[in-house]
Amino acid sequence: MLPADSASAQSASLSITPKKNYVIEPGKTVKDKLTIRNLDGEKQLDLTLRVVDFTFRDDGGTPKLMLDQNAQPTTWSLKPFLNLPKTVSIPAKGSKTVDMSLSIPAKHGAGSYYSAIVYSSGTPEEGGNVGLNASGVTLAFVNIPGAVKEDLKVEKFGAYVDSTEGQSAGYTSLTMSEPVRLAYTLKNNGNVTEAPVGTITLKSMFGTEYKIEEVNPSASLALIGQSRTFSACIKLSAQEVDFNGTKSEAKNCTSPGLWPGYYSASLNLFYGQNGNTTKELASTAGFWYLPLWFVIIVLVLLAAVGIGIWIVVRKVRGHVSHSKSKRTRR
Repeated sequence: MLPADSASAQSASLSITPKKNYVIEPGKTVKDKLTIRNLDGEKQLDLTLRVVDFTFRDDGGTPKLMLDQNAQPTTWSLKPFLNLPKTVSIPAKGSKTVDMSLSIPAKHGAGSYYSAIVYSSGTPEEGGNVGLNASGVTLAFVNIPGAVKEDLKVEKFGAYVDSTEGQSAGYTSLTMSEPVRLAYTLKNNGNVTEAPVGTITLKSMFGTEYKIEEVNPSASLALIGQSRTFSACIKLSAQEVDFNGTKSEAKNCTSPGLWPGYYSASLNLFYGQNGNTTKELASTAGFWYLPLWFVIIVLVLLAAVGIGIWIVVRKVRGHVSHSKSKRTRR
């Protein structure tokens, strides 16, 4: 659901850190720095920094920022604990480092807390939406150690097809297109964010087995109260990409080379915060992969068998009828 843990996230004129993670004990303060770069080679960048809460927009990876100035704080809000400057000016092609701090009150309860730092070079429009000049967001997460409520439930599991023109993404039990990923939907009923790990085993009706080790390759989170869908490639391909002079490895789903037929899948997940008992989840699912060419071949074979049977029956009937005629003439 979150930006990847890369060094920076870039917009047209801004480079920032997309995500910050902290573990802070009650009564402690953590001091950190935010480095902001102005990618514009000609103009100074004047930014407003604002802390807002966020929740989930859907079961995918799009956060919903609560930008209304009068929005009520969420139960997981970091706004009361996070301090940083309200404005910063960055010269053309320059950078600035601003101080930030997170102070957790003594005896504060354990759990996950999160908010977003919004960088805006414009002013909020009516309704609290950020203007067209908005530049970026840093999501900040804090885990306060201690005994927490951890409760994930598997809502769905199975083959997953990506969205296409005129069709939305979703689970399927019968597909004509080769599935390249499996997915599972978890409901987080606890008071901490969770990043599950584990394996998926896929078996064909002929016994061929595929093991999926990276069931959450981006270490994505199920937010508090969210039903979050995680997807995993049956087979991964790695490719080196160059982004503004920085080389990194991009992983994408590739064809796993499945044969037509029925497939069964088993899911084994583990989750748990440090200091708490690791919990396990399991689920099973199945689907049919019947490509169009296979269906056509099967139909042709069935038609050929049907025609062959009809010819044999016709010959047998003709032979029987001929034998009866002979006996009648005698």
